[in-house]
Amino acid sequence: YLLLFYGCYWLLLRRNTFFGLNRAYLLLSVGLSLVLPLVELPGAPTANVGTIKQPTFAVGANITVQPDGFTANQWFWLIYGLGVAAMLGRLGLNGRAVRRLIGSGVAERSLTRPDRDYTLVRLSDDSVPSFSFGRYLVLNRTDAQTEPDALIRHEEAHIRQRHTVDILLIEIVRAVFWFNPMLLLYKLSLQEVHEFLADEAVAQTAPRPDYARQLVAYALNVPAAMLTTPFVSVSTLKQRIVMLQKPQTNRRALLGYALVLPLAGLLTLCTQPDRDMVQTERSVVMNQPARQAGIDGEIFTVVEEQPEFKGGMAELGHYINQNLKYPAAAIKANVSGRVFVRFVVTKEGDITDVKILKEIGFGTGEEAVRVISTMPRWIPGKQNGKAVNVRYHVPINFQLEEDDEWEKAARGTPPPPPPPVPANDASVLRGVKHFTIDGKESTKDQVSALSPNNIVRVDVDNEQKRVAVITKQ
Repeated sequence: YLLLFYGCYWLLLRRNTFFGLNRAYLLLSVGLSLVLPLVELPGAPTANVGTIKQPTFAVGANITVQPDGFTANQWFWLIYGLGVAAMLGRLGLNGRAVRRLIGSGVAERSLTRPDRDYTLVRLSDDSVPSFSFGRYLVLNRTDAQTEPDALIRHEEAHIRQRHTVDILLIEIVRAVFWFNPMLLLYKLSLQEVHEFLADEAVAQTAPRPDYARQLVAYALNVPAAMLTTPFVSVSTLKQRIVMLQKPQTNRRALLGYALVLPLAGLLTLCTQPDRDMVQTERSVVMNQPARQAGIDGEIFTVVEEQPEFKGGMAELGHYINQNLKYPAAAIKANVSGRVFVRFVVTKEGDITDVKILKEIGFGTGEEAVRVISTMPRWIPGKQNGKAVNVRYHVPINFQLEEDDEWEKAARGTPPPPPPPVPANDASVLRGVKHFTIDGKESTKDQVSALSPNNIVRVDVDNEQKRVAVITKQ
């Protein structure tokens, strides 16, 4: 964004005499460059893919190995933090040096010019050029004796238009984003525009040729100063004189500012994160068994009897947990999230047409597809009493686990089982239509009759109004 905005300024706007607009453009473009990457455009509504949704299966991975040194992520933040600290320290030292310089002079409020709303500071030497900073106009010893009218009015314009605030804001942004060289170009261009604005303010009350000659005469042997706005900077002198003599830019040049808007809009579309865009399904080519090669007949999305993994949802979750391996790349990158896999359960119970609807990268999608593709035959779904092909949708949650319980298991002490939920709790069974006990279809009365001491876990799916009870066997 910074490169786009500054490129438009350099090519289309910097030679214009709309100095106020150029100043606003530079400041706003920096702000937009910080905000626009965070903008998330509303996505299109997700299409109904006509699949059977199931509860998310969580797959965990523990990280117990402590690295000997810093990880790459820790090194990144360490280097970044040191850079920010160094830039903020530099800014603080420069600001302190300016304040000490101002404090070393004699401050006075003008009695002959009651319209002056700043403090005039007279220095006792010529070690620095006259400059303005905040509400202070600082004159070196030579200028304090003569008080050149052009210089005074030029620095008054800087103070009146609060140019110091612009520079301090840019310096703070540079400290946070110290690795971005574009911000230095923004600062230099903003300082140049400040000079144009101050020159324009003086030229409105004095002949331009006379003022230009004063600039040239004053520019001899004048050094530069940090964080301050000196009356003359040799590096910008030529351009300032050119802009003083340049006729007013035609209003048609204002179209250059409007041209930036569609460019910024296009860039906003291009920089939207993948997770916020509508994700298209991605086929994964794998060496599937011959029985998974194709689909014969119509594919149903809603059937009277859903296809079922042998043993029920509990066994499906057990199978996924036992066979799915957390990718090493995902563990190293500390990546967690959901992977959505879609597949077809054929009329023979085979698994085919396995596709990723959404993934989190780092090999998680490929691993999920590998496990789903190698599942044993399911009990096929039925429509009107006949086995049919059914499209199925399974979300798998990759989640990095805390290592406390895993360490206990490694020492031979299994982690404690989850606390049992009484199956005869009315609040749990209210509104439920489907019941299973250890993967077998059951009735509400059978579930209610179970003893809480024999229940290991109760899984409740409110969306499908299903309760699955796992008992001690």
